[in-house]
Amino acid sequence: MNPQCCWHLEHIDPGQCPYLHEEDGALLYDRQQRILQRCLECPHFLEDAETFSRSDGEMAEIFPTVCSELLQLRARTKLLEHQLAVRDREKRFLNEVGHVLQTSMDKDEVITMALTAVTAGKGFGLNRAILLLVDRERQNLEGYLAVGPRQREDAWRIWNELAHADRSLREMARMLFETKLPEEKAKFRDLLKLLTVPLNREDHLFIRTLNERRPRHILDLRQETDIDPAQIDALGVNELVMVPMVSTDRRVGLLLADNIINNQPISDEDLQSLETFALPVTFAISRAALYERLQKELRNVTEANERLKDQQEIILRMEKMALVGRITANVAHSIRNPLTIIGGFARSLIRSTAENDAKRAYIESIVREAKHLEEVLQEVLNYSESMHPTFDQWDINQLVTAVYAAMRDDLHENGIDCQLELAPDLPQVVLDYKKITYCLRSLVNNAVEAMPNGGGLTLHTARGHEEVILTVKDTGPGMSEEEIRTVTTPFFSTKEQGTGLGLSLCARILEGHNAAFEIFSEQGRGTSFCIRFRL
Repeated sequence: MNPQCCWHLEHIDPGQCPYLHEEDGALLYDRQQRILQRCLECPHFLEDAETFSRSDGEMAEIFPTVCSELLQLRARTKLLEHQLAVRDREKRFLNEVGHVLQTSMDKDEVITMALTAVTAGKGFGLNRAILLLVDRERQNLEGYLAVGPRQREDAWRIWNELAHADRSLREMARMLFETKLPEEKAKFRDLLKLLTVPLNREDHLFIRTLNERRPRHILDLRQETDIDPAQIDALGVNELVMVPMVSTDRRVGLLLADNIINNQPISDEDLQSLETFALPVTFAISRAALYERLQKELRNVTEANERLKDQQEIILRMEKMALVGRITANVAHSIRNPLTIIGGFARSLIRSTAENDAKRAYIESIVREAKHLEEVLQEVLNYSESMHPTFDQWDINQLVTAVYAAMRDDLHENGIDCQLELAPDLPQVVLDYKKITYCLRSLVNNAVEAMPNGGGLTLHTARGHEEVILTVKDTGPGMSEEEIRTVTTPFFSTKEQGTGLGLSLCARILEGHNAAFEIFSEQGRGTSFCIRFRL
């Protein structure tokens, strides 16, 4: 409209209209010029148009021009209305999406929100969105996630559900992220795997689009020669838009979108909107990936600190045990010298003593106890010399049998009736054979010392829930609650004047094996020592 052709309006001076002129004192106007200038707001416009349509000659030729101009104006108006609707839609859903993109540090949550915005009717309204991401090693552009129907039946079902549910864009994205993400990944797994492309294939359509950093709107995908035919068949569409996702100088991924179900054409405005939308999504994905990497590095550092702390504790414990070992060796050496003399003297006496001599029983007792004490000293030295267990797979029944065979004579001499109750087909246990042997001998010695007048001893093995159980049970007088509480006191024994080793070393050994050590006792009915080895 000519802004000056408004003479008919009360607030405009008629003299401002350029098509008015005065002749014989009357105002005249040029109809043809006003029509060509499309003075639509002029009240005489329709009258002039109707006059031209009935007239002949040169004036009648103007009417088709007017009609053409009106049709173009109507088309432009519809286009502007569509653009306005698109902008209004983008404003609404970007407000919803923006909160997630700005606050979420979960990469999958960001991606599901973005793809939901692309495919939802309250967003861009495309049928399908596929996201390809550069992998962590930066070797491949791999299919990561696709959202949308796989076939027409799925489309109608999904659209009907959304229509009845009437969820907001954020609610749809949250539902996809929390409940349907594994289902979507499984549904498109074969397609995503097929769309994966090495980054060094710079002639491939996907890689070239990513490297050129500009979106593509392909109207006929089957005419493209720089994409694998199998990938074209898998996509199953002719029209496809591709939007590269680049954060500064770092390639993040490629967004593919299409209308595989309704085959509606994708407008240039939709492509521009997707390109604009891809920018905050790219930065959100990059931020979430960096946060994920930071968390991983933090876990690694935390684990390294924990290992360092454990190593420091081990070193401190080794230093303490080394000191204990040196003290033990000195004490054992101090005891061994006079013990060797006593034992040697007693053995020489027994050779010169007659069988019927009353003193022979006492001399034999001295020889036996000296031998036993020498074995105890040797076991203490063996334990102190080894700072760390040497673990391997062992048959616990074989270990119990070997210990019983070595101690059978001593048990018989002390009037102990030993029974082996070994469960068949036990799984092998990871343990230090030497240390567990020492531990089992210590438990047997304590049981023997608890029964000075003889009794019964049972070595029992069984299979538990993810564990193997070894039990040493005697028929001695039992232990009080106070004795059980102090059972880890060094060189503790249930025999008041015995020389058997206490259970403190056994407890330390089993602690190093991560094995549970339990004591069950009842006065007058014996004691059971239970060891539970975890499988």
